[in-house]
Amino acid sequence: MPDSVTIPEPKSPHPGFTAILAFSVCLATFVAYYKVKFDFNEPPSTSGDETDYDSIAWELAHGNGFAINTGDPEFRRPYDEAAKRAERFQLPPAFEHVSLQRPPAYPFAVSQLNRLFGRQFWATRVMDAAFMAATLAMVVFLIAPNLRWSGIAVAVVLFIAVDTRTRLYGRAILTEAMSACITSFLIVTLIWLGHATNSSPKLLLKSTLVGCLLGMTILVRSLAILWVPGLCLVVYWIVRRQLGRSHVQALLATLLMICGSTFLVAPWAIRNCRITHEFTPLGTQGQIQLAAAYSDEIWESKGLWINVQSQGKFDSVTNSDLTYVEQDLIYADFAKQQAKDWIVANPGKTLALFPIKIVQECRPRTVPELIILALMCVGMMTLRRTLPGKLLLAVVLTNLFAIGVTWSVEGRFLVPMLLPIHVFATAGACSLIQVMTGQRVARVWDENKFP
Repeated sequence: MPDSVTIPEPKSPHPGFTAILAFSVCLATFVAYYKVKFDFNEPPSTSGDETDYDSIAWELAHGNGFAINTGDPEFRRPYDEAAKRAERFQLPPAFEHVSLQRPPAYPFAVSQLNRLFGRQFWATRVMDAAFMAATLAMVVFLIAPNLRWSGIAVAVVLFIAVDTRTRLYGRAILTEAMSACITSFLIVTLIWLGHATNSSPKLLLKSTLVGCLLGMTILVRSLAILWVPGLCLVVYWIVRRQLGRSHVQALLATLLMICGSTFLVAPWAIRNCRITHEFTPLGTQGQIQLAAAYSDEIWESKGLWINVQSQGKFDSVTNSDLTYVEQDLIYADFAKQQAKDWIVANPGKTLALFPIKIVQECRPRTVPELIILALMCVGMMTLRRTLPGKLLLAVVLTNLFAIGVTWSVEGRFLVPMLLPIHVFATAGACSLIQVMTGQRVARVWDENKFP
């Protein structure tokens, strides 16, 4: 008989199967949680952006174009009924205008649910919960080859139970859940591009797919337009350095990524320019908010976004005789000039605001956020030598750049980064568990074991 018996290492969970399982568990948990804790079909509070997206989706569903109309009786009905119980559901006086300040993808998706189910909120919340569940599925898909089942459980618990942002934005009628999902697919495709061993045509096709997903991300959240420079550098680096292809191939891959994103965004950009008769490809919201991004108000708020319009910033250029589009364009021009003047007058503060905004966005405001951030930092060290770790960090830094040149909204701009946040956090948690208990919940983190 042999002196010893070698017990084979158990196989890693299959990435596809575990991703489907994680999606199912997350979606069922979130839907059950929303059903038990909240009125699933209750309208959102009217104090934020949710009402705008709801109204645009309702107008699109009835063939009235990309517009807001809070005077529509059927649209108002659930708000008016809910307002009898709580003031937070009270709609402002009725108004109607074409929308130039919201991206199109999310309200278009909600409009299809309105066509199918009529006036509703429950189907929209199921959809948003599904977007969050798909984000978790992508997290699990990436890390499953490096984990045991206990490690998969760590990832699921961190995402569903610990991180409050997933539950919050999985119910909100906002773009965050959809953005997190599309961004997750974008990141997975970048990693797929980095592992490419195929012919040049397939490599260029994958670069174009990255661009299409970037374009879709921009249509969900206009802020993603600021990711373009960073992602161009990432794609060039992947093709030139990681894959060892020629300078020409790297430039061509980068150009195809730009073309892919432009192809997706072009119809929306043309629509906005035709309405305004000016070069406003992504609408007017970003331009108008420049008055908040660079101003005494944001300096005093330490980088946090302030609604300067409600504070009378634009009173001097407000004219009730103008159409909505005309007034919006005047606001945009005024805001750009205000921001330019402030930057010229305050160069030191302008430079200081960049890191201040990033710190404001990243600093934890709750214990769960602190836990996720701490585990994320450990995970960055754990995965620092792997290709996925480098690419995830590059995407996070690209998003931080966008925050630094705009403003902080107390963590909301980090939600599209849930995939890298939770890949890092899971890696960090598994590493700590192994060090403190000796229990192996992860294998050696090996970039060759990432899908």
